[in-house]
Amino acid sequence: MISLPSAEEALPLALQFKLLQSEKTPTALQTSLQSKSIQSILAHALSSVPYYQQHPKIRSMNGNIEWNKFPILTRKELQANEELLISKNPPKNHGKHFDFRSSGSTGRPVHTWTTEYAQFFWRAFTMRDHLWAKRDLTASLAAIKFLADGKALYPGQTSNNWGLSTAILGYSAPAMLLNSSEPVERQYQWLVEHQPKYLVTYPSTLQELAKIQIREQKLNSLHNISTLGETLPPFVRTLVMEAFNCKIHDIYSSQEIGYIALQCPLYDHYHIQLENCMVEILDDNNQPCTPGQVGRVIVTSLQNYLMPLIRYEIGDYAIPGKKCDCGINLPVLERIIGRSRNLVSYPNGDKSWPAYNPMALMNLFPLARFQIEQLSVEELRLNIEAPDTPTSEQCRQAEEIIQKAIGYPFKVTLHLVNNVPRAPSGKFEEFVSRI
Repeated sequence: MISLPSAEEALPLALQFKLLQSEKTPTALQTSLQSKSIQSILAHALSSVPYYQQHPKIRSMNGNIEWNKFPILTRKELQANEELLISKNPPKNHGKHFDFRSSGSTGRPVHTWTTEYAQFFWRAFTMRDHLWAKRDLTASLAAIKFLADGKALYPGQTSNNWGLSTAILGYSAPAMLLNSSEPVERQYQWLVEHQPKYLVTYPSTLQELAKIQIREQKLNSLHNISTLGETLPPFVRTLVMEAFNCKIHDIYSSQEIGYIALQCPLYDHYHIQLENCMVEILDDNNQPCTPGQVGRVIVTSLQNYLMPLIRYEIGDYAIPGKKCDCGINLPVLERIIGRSRNLVSYPNGDKSWPAYNPMALMNLFPLARFQIEQLSVEELRLNIEAPDTPTSEQCRQAEEIIQKAIGYPFKVTLHLVNNVPRAPSGKFEEFVSRI
């Protein structure tokens, strides 16, 4: 039987009810409500945040703010103005202040601040993700993530709950955590030992685990897998279905903003979490992209009044989508593409997303891990982490696969490495431009 919610449970339950109402709200009303949220945080930023008060373009508007002319905040500008972006008068009822440091893919740290109020929303969106994925909140969950300073190395850490988002509602369930810096073979063995129902990890880690599972067939407990922190290539979904016979539920978030989009309960595209942020997908002329058109992701935080990030260019590219028929009215992102450093550059000045299929390279090097680096507009390097030195025929075939897929006869050099390089954050990129 059930009992009345405790005082601690009542607020998160009420917020979940409001989120459920919000996702079903007609689009026109959603737009109107979000506009009010934007006006509120914009007014707060202009009255209490030195960066916005002092910005010459904003000052030149003389209080007549035109949104499409409001300056876009780049990552470099955020890094250079961290203190100026903090409000001098944050709402007192937003509780304690917390700071985060995120190294990102480039290793250049971003230092941001948030509040207890904003964190409450973060936990609410975590619960929404669980609900959309229809997870059993009493089942076991394993997480493989990068942790600095050698935390959670094998045999890992254990807990009796999945975190505050579920614990605050009274749910108890086995949870395990392992550092992703452990060798992937040890990660797989750890999962075999625990046989969790759910797994949370990075797409690149999951790809390697799936390759081992296809060979070993010892991890047969998984019902649902969550990925985060990296771009999820479509081929990984196919590989995981073959290996584990279960679906991936991807999460698009950042340390600076929180949840940006969650995967649709029915399809592989994403629904923007417009209660948490406004998302614009803009072309190179700062004009809104149409569905199917690749553009830059520009995000405005709506719940963080301590360090409001307005029109923040997060560094990602994405494709807006058409309205979804799943019953959720939140705006759609068809796909999250990646960062500008993941673009391939051609001698004529053109740039595009590398369209090669890693599955072909995986078939050529079954036990290998690899990464493509662009060294110049004429040369690529294929870093291979493999037990054996590639043969000359494998090198020739690899070059042919890459050239055919990318659509240009780049010179391709194969480089055998002990470990395929990762970013300081532990994240992995299959293609990286060094030019």
